[in-house]
Amino acid sequence: MRKVLLLNGSHKAAKSYTMIIAEQFASGLLEFDSETEIETVDLIRKNINACTGCHTCWTTTPGECVFQDDMTELFHQYEEADIVIWASPLYHYGISSAMKKFMERTQPALLPFIDNEGGGTYGHPFRNPEKMEAKKHILISTCGFPSTKNNYEGVEEQFNNLFGKEKWEKIICVEGELLGIQQLDNLTGPYLDLVKIAGREYGENLSLSEKIKEGLSKPFVETPTYLQTTNLSWGVDDTRMKDSDGGLIAWHYMKEVQTAFNPKVRPKMNAVLQIDFTDIKERYQFVIKDETCTLLRNDFARETTAISINLTTLERILEGKIDAAQSLMEKKYAVVGDMRVFNAFLDGLFGPVNLSADKKKRLIPISFKNTPYWFFLAMCPWVFCFLLADYSPLIGVVIPLMISGVLCGIKRGTDLVYFERATLLIFSLMGLTVVTFGADYQGNTFAIIGYFALAIIWAISTLKTIPLTADYTHYFNGRNALKNVLFLRTNRLLCYIWSLVFLAQAGIALWLNTTVLINFAAIIPILLSVPTFVFSLWFLKWYPSDMAKPK
Repeated sequence: MRKVLLLNGSHKAAKSYTMIIAEQFASGLLEFDSETEIETVDLIRKNINACTGCHTCWTTTPGECVFQDDMTELFHQYEEADIVIWASPLYHYGISSAMKKFMERTQPALLPFIDNEGGGTYGHPFRNPEKMEAKKHILISTCGFPSTKNNYEGVEEQFNNLFGKEKWEKIICVEGELLGIQQLDNLTGPYLDLVKIAGREYGENLSLSEKIKEGLSKPFVETPTYLQTTNLSWGVDDTRMKDSDGGLIAWHYMKEVQTAFNPKVRPKMNAVLQIDFTDIKERYQFVIKDETCTLLRNDFARETTAISINLTTLERILEGKIDAAQSLMEKKYAVVGDMRVFNAFLDGLFGPVNLSADKKKRLIPISFKNTPYWFFLAMCPWVFCFLLADYSPLIGVVIPLMISGVLCGIKRGTDLVYFERATLLIFSLMGLTVVTFGADYQGNTFAIIGYFALAIIWAISTLKTIPLTADYTHYFNGRNALKNVLFLRTNRLLCYIWSLVFLAQAGIALWLNTTVLINFAAIIPILLSVPTFVFSLWFLKWYPSDMAKPK
């Protein structure tokens, strides 16, 4: 079993951005070997005196420091550790003072004698070489600079002197301040995933591959964008750039939003998203083209979608503090124009936002099997029932049952949604009935039962967290559609409407069954579905847009 000592040198303790990376790395080590023992130490919380250079640990009490503080136990842990993770942010071009004190207090691990190490270099030998020479060291550090050049040379030379050149590993994260911005999870998330992979690899090989090193050395965003954003984030006026914001209140914040732009949310999207701040009377535009985003404060283009909102509300939405869709329904802001652009915004075009469905439910994967196209296939058993029931009750039920069975067999398991399960159940029951009592009933009877069954199925779906149509239409409304209360309400209303239509069709079929058109009693009501379908396409666009408009 390996022992790992994780030293947190940040003065921010658990809130350290460096520790975000270090903990990911440690989780990778555990994934490789679950029996790895990891001891994490926040150095800032420990009582560690600074080394005074008295050399008592070399003379009077060999291997033991004159100070009896927390370092006494920590030094024992340091000696016994197989791997030491030195996690320290860059403080004024060096490691933190807390870590520096710890590092100085490891002097008892050395003997006072000076050895010639060759090449004109000299050093102290280890007191316990069997423990110290096999020990592995890795530096994990973050900095606010966009590059390590002329910033980390001092730190790296110190580690070379202590542990030997090329005998230790490092993960240095430039632009580390971005780890604390939730809206940039789309940029920092993949990096942290790679850190965990690095931990697994290090656990296996006790080294990092060149491919991993290259991936971990890349900045999150391009340097010019990063410099512009981070320089504005301090909230301190730069007298050298006093006219750069043109006197606009929200300009600095909008530059930060621009930095969070994630083209992967909607590849190849061309649009102009306009933000009208209702409280400070400022307007900005994001011009999205060729997977790039340009922020305008004047010389505006024609907008595709406009959001009218106050600055505080936008900040709270992008910080994940309020539900974006619920706030829209409560008229805390308004949207006009192409709702597809707004759906992309809800999907994280400028960082993740908070969208919560009424209740927890497994999100349905976006695939062909959960699209309107598949819905048309799912409706085929019902259409065949209405078309064939007049001809033969047996055929009008058994063939739809076979089609439903095949469709459910293709989809299978947890991919099956409510409507498909209900369809299979209804036709199974009708199949059992027609086989047992079919001779006593006309085909129209089963068609009428089918219309009533559809009305009940769709009515019940309005009580579900995700109404029936939403299981299919979410495909065109973004990956977070099923968390969007406006989208769910739109589909719930649509299910109410269709339930009434199916009920009306059942009534029409019952009436026709008493007239000279009895032979068409199952087929004619289907015609009512055509205008309802056209209405549905219109309603799915109109209702969200109408709800998003200003009061």
